[in-house]
Amino acid sequence: MPRWFWLGVGIGLLFVAAAGAVKIAMDVRAESLPVYMTVPDWPFIDQDGRTFWLGQTRGKVVVLGMIYTHCPDICPLITAQMMELQKQVAAAGLSDEVFFVTITFDPERDTPEVLRRYAQVRKVDLRNWVFLTGDPSTIRHLTEVLGIYTERVYMVQGTPVSGTPSATGSEVTYFINHTDRIFLVDRQGQVRALLPGSRTETKDAMEKIRRLVRERSAS
Repeated sequence: MPRWFWLGVGIGLLFVAAAGAVKIAMDVRAESLPVYMTVPDWPFIDQDGRTFWLGQTRGKVVVLGMIYTHCPDICPLITAQMMELQKQVAAAGLSDEVFFVTITFDPERDTPEVLRRYAQVRKVDLRNWVFLTGDPSTIRHLTEVLGIYTERVYMVQGTPVSGTPSATGSEVTYFINHTDRIFLVDRQGQVRALLPGSRTETKDAMEKIRRLVRERSAS
């Protein structure tokens, strides 16, 4: 064959390879998730009493939920949804890529010991999951950053009261009304998906988690 023939074949193959690379890049961009906000690198206290900075999760995809252990309804369901996601992540062989974080709304009552007991009772696998409490103002600021609504509802002898009651002691307790949400966070600490908390669909959440895991190889 003449030399010009092989030169033409080579140029043609280069065009095919370039077109394939462009298509892959376009496919990755087409499936990318939006960026909502960045999770701040603030310090908290984990279930073992150790300082845990949220920045320690950088480099992993994070499933983040906020609960409080006295919650009678939504919070146990959020935890159950996250536990199911953890199982699915393990089944997909992604446990080294995905980390789970639960932060309390209620640091006054949810001490490290209380959080550890909460996890133990539910048989949570803590190898890639941490439960956090911390300074009340830090937690309040985090809810503001994440756009989470919270409101304390005080009860005196089992009856709801408006405002903060003047009574003290065992006759006074409170519940916390709050947004029902689970966050998916990318390796850079950016929130990329807002899941409907206790109503999260595992299949949809796993599809988004896989997208975020794939982003490292596509970047």
